[in-house]
Amino acid sequence: MEKDIRLLGGRVSEDKELIAQLVYEEVVKNVPAAQLETNKAFIETVTKTRIHFVELIGESISNSCDVRKVYADIQEWGEETGNFFLETGRSLEDALAETSLYRKHIGTVIKTEAVHKKMELQLLFDVMEFFHSLLDHAAYSYTQAYTASYQRKLKSARKEFLELSAPVVPVSDHIAVLPLVGNIEIDRAHYILEKTLLAANQLKISVLIVDLSGVVRVDAMVAEQIFKIIQSLKLVGVRSILTGIRPEIATTLTEIGVDLKVLEVGGSLKRVLEQMKVN
Repeated sequence: MEKDIRLLGGRVSEDKELIAQLVYEEVVKNVPAAQLETNKAFIETVTKTRIHFVELIGESISNSCDVRKVYADIQEWGEETGNFFLETGRSLEDALAETSLYRKHIGTVIKTEAVHKKMELQLLFDVMEFFHSLLDHAAYSYTQAYTASYQRKLKSARKEFLELSAPVVPVSDHIAVLPLVGNIEIDRAHYILEKTLLAANQLKISVLIVDLSGVVRVDAMVAEQIFKIIQSLKLVGVRSILTGIRPEIATTLTEIGVDLKVLEVGGSLKRVLEQMKVN
């Protein structure tokens, strides 16, 4: 029995290039020739990956007696390939869609060889069951690695976004501007508060102009955080001036109980800078 299993695994490994080619032809059957030519280098890389994967499946079938090592090898392949294809811009959906093609073409090779060698039907069933479990584990490992890498990239991008979301820009020795742009959710608001206080201390400024003209929407939470920034700056001896306040922002500040009389409000950023004679 073990000899027959090795024979089936060996046949899959021997036909690795043919199987990879069959998978490729089905994947690109509706892709324009011009697009294929443009992505020629990437296609060659993917083809090598397919060949390697088919060979790995063949070797895993041949070594099915050592289940622990076989699954560890599949896990390693999934992690490496999932990370690689995320970095090269391949979608998870496209990669997983090929699973059915591997099932089809590798399965055909196994069944054809088993029939040709007149192997027992039960042996064929056992090998096919193991083969399907290998594909399932490969897809799971690939998905886990791809998703984990994607989440790390999102976290890194989020960190970069936050670092750029509180640009305290000095316009003179003692004056700086904090231009707020876009939506301000709670995490970003907390980061802006922390970064602004740190920048104010490092720059040794005495006046910070907080410009709200680029803020898309101001709800009660955002208004409260803006007020906290102003209060915190006041505690460290920094005078705050609000510019770019639209009527709806003023209304929101009033609704949460902020006395606008305690805030120093200017008109536009340009006007305030001119009044302070900042060139």
